Amino acid sequence: MEGTRPSNKIKLYNHFKKNISDFIVEEKIPLIKEGDFPLYILKKSNVSTLEAVRILSRFFKIHPADIGFAGLKDKYGITSQYITLPKGDFPEKVCFIQKRGRWLETENVNYHKETGFCIERVGSYKKKLEVGELEGNFFTVTLKDLSKNQRKVIFQNTEFIKEYGFANYFGEQRFGTLKGFRQFLLPYLLKGDYWKAVEIYLKMKGYKGPLKNWEEIYKVLKGKLEIYERDFILGLKRGLKPEKAFRILPKNIRLMFNFSFQSYLWNRYLYLYIKKKYPHKIVDFINNWKLAFYTKVYDFDYLKNLEIPYTGKEFKVKDKLLKEIMQQVLKDAGVKEEFFEKEIIGIKVLTDGKRKAIVIPENLTIKKKDKDIVLSFFLPSGSYATILLRAILA
Repeated sequence: MEGTRPSNKIKLYNHFKKNISDFIVEEKIPLIKEGDFPLYILKKSNVSTLEAVRILSRFFKIHPADIGFAGLKDKYGITSQYITLPKGDFPEKVCFIQKRGRWLETENVNYHKETGFCIERVGSYKKKLEVGELEGNFFTVTLKDLSKNQRKVIFQNTEFIKEYGFANYFGEQRFGTLKGFRQFLLPYLLKGDYWKAVEIYLKMKGYKGPLKNWEEIYKVLKGKLEIYERDFILGLKRGLKPEKAFRILPKNIRLMFNFSFQSYLWNRYLYLYIKKKYPHKIVDFINNWKLAFYTKVYDFDYLKNLEIPYTGKEFKVKDKLLKEIMQQVLKDAGVKEEFFEKEIIGIKVLTDGKRKAIVIPENLTIKKKDKDIVLSFFLPSGSYATILLRAILA
């Protein structure tokens, strides 16, 4: 089975997220079962999931880790997702807005105009929600200021993607603070160069000087740091070895060091596989990285079922081309087999798993609205709307 798509290219952020309401996300989780954990809908605008969790933890005087959620939602947009609170008595609804740099409790939030969020109870859940425990997300996206020719390209690409899907790359959200910053911490941690990892981490926070005067470093960064990051720097100031200082950071932050690097490697596998095997278009990504989207596919029945592992240690690769690509990417990145499942800074890194090479969006619809286009679709958990949009605009 084969398909061909047009090959024009339109820059995503020239036409996307002109307003906060141009990107609307609603989360879908498995069938809700009654339980002891209060279940809420968190609706937010211009606020990250983690920031909302931190504010709620302070308000309710509970640990952030006691608040469960199934996934991180984009900061820039109007998003809805489920969260659980620990067993206990909590209000049915609470809202916060940001004014002059302060968070204030309020009765309601105008999501189209204000930075803020509300949680409203919708029932109970059997346990604390965990990351990944969702079926997927519904998206409504508005693309603006499009020419007649651009609209034509988008309609053609959408028809192709409805039938033949798109490359399932990790989106920019997966790389967090690495946007605009190309160095990863994990390779240095793997080699035991902890001081270099500290240097990179502080650069990400905005400090570019030498690692000498910790009092000065703390003073320069203090206003930009989370509490755990302040403790991290103060630990180094006290003479704590960097390997132990990194353990001060929350586990989800340490895991991101691993996830971001593994996601980069996986994206490289898929990029080179498509580039070597299919007619394609190259699209710009963050940090001057590139993505390749196939414009014609000769073996769709094979490709739609292809799963690409993260390391290949547990899940062996039968596709000869893919195996060669993975080996080369890992070699170029300085990743040795001895690093697989290695334990560092209190976490196990470079673990194996599988991810589908392509995804076919469900209920993909497109409507013209003057010079704008409105897209709606459902993506399974782990797939990124921004990647679909890059494919549609490619």
